[in-house]
Amino acid sequence: MTDFNAKRRQLLSLAAVGGGLVACGSIAWLYQHKNEVQKAALIGNSVGFNQNFHCVVADWQGKPIYQIPLPQRAHGVAISKKSSMGFTDAVAFSRRPGSYFQVFDYQTGTKKQLVQAENNRHFYGHGVFSLDGKLLLATQGIKQTSQGLIGVYDVAKDYKKVDEWHGIGIGPHEIIRLNNGSYAVGVGGVHTQGREPLNLDTMQPSLIRLNQHGEITSKVGLADKKLSIRHLGYDQHDLVLCGQQYRGEPDDYPSLIAMQKGDSGLTMLNAEPEQWARFDHYIASIAVVDDYVLATSPPGNCYGIWSISQNCLLELNPLPDASGVVAHNGQFFVSSGSGEVVNRDPVNNINTHNSTIQWDNHWNAIPT
Repeated sequence: MTDFNAKRRQLLSLAAVGGGLVACGSIAWLYQHKNEVQKAALIGNSVGFNQNFHCVVADWQGKPIYQIPLPQRAHGVAISKKSSMGFTDAVAFSRRPGSYFQVFDYQTGTKKQLVQAENNRHFYGHGVFSLDGKLLLATQGIKQTSQGLIGVYDVAKDYKKVDEWHGIGIGPHEIIRLNNGSYAVGVGGVHTQGREPLNLDTMQPSLIRLNQHGEITSKVGLADKKLSIRHLGYDQHDLVLCGQQYRGEPDDYPSLIAMQKGDSGLTMLNAEPEQWARFDHYIASIAVVDDYVLATSPPGNCYGIWSISQNCLLELNPLPDASGVVAHNGQFFVSSGSGEVVNRDPVNNINTHNSTIQWDNHWNAIPT
């Protein structure tokens, strides 16, 4: 993927990017502007000037409420649900190969634990709380080999590491929790030194499912082993979507998104090669609203919307440094590194805002 400085420089050339593309069906465009009361709704990481990094709690328009300083660039965020345990924690995970995660209270913005990885471990940038909120699960790797594992941290013990789940494969990236308390993990398959890939000819990416105890219940791969499975979306039923980073020939443009229902194999989402080319070989974030999937690409400076039932690309729209996306109440909320925020229905009403925040790859919605 494009490095930090090159990625930001791409924003200067975006005036040349064309308008939205309708690949099938008919799209109605309606712009609305609303004044909403500022309320903590979204959390994501940001990149500021002079390499200042923060985790930001924002309202639905992306306007910042709290900004929590971070020691290094971060990637994903895990958010707890307020429960009988009484805490309202969020956790920002450092970008791979990451050395820390930062815990804070998302209702007050108060910093809590800063947890460091062990000397022979690193973080891959993502994690999730267990269904009961008692455990934090983080994707990790062994530094020398990139062999993957899930680090298990006890929330009540100040996020002390209490277990590891092994057998995950090389380079696990995003882990999400499914509604029954089980998990899905996107395993990239890439062994790296720092961020330099070392095994592109032998990589074995996969999408795996784990039960609540960390036991693998299914494991599926793609025919093209150069498609590194990275980021995940979920329709809140049993459909998991995975977004890929293509590590093959630069002039090849395969499908970058696949979906799995239950224990079945992976089905690719369709678009033309020239449309996939716009995504520049990388999918950052995925969200689902009913029959619609929205996926972003920061290096491609765009996002696309698909119909699941038709397996058809409906829109391909420019957005500078398109980054995070979440689904809430039937709408998509999309962030960007340029500070532009889009919230929209899947196929019509679109609102745009300027948040003043240079958002990084991912957003999370605060549970209600």
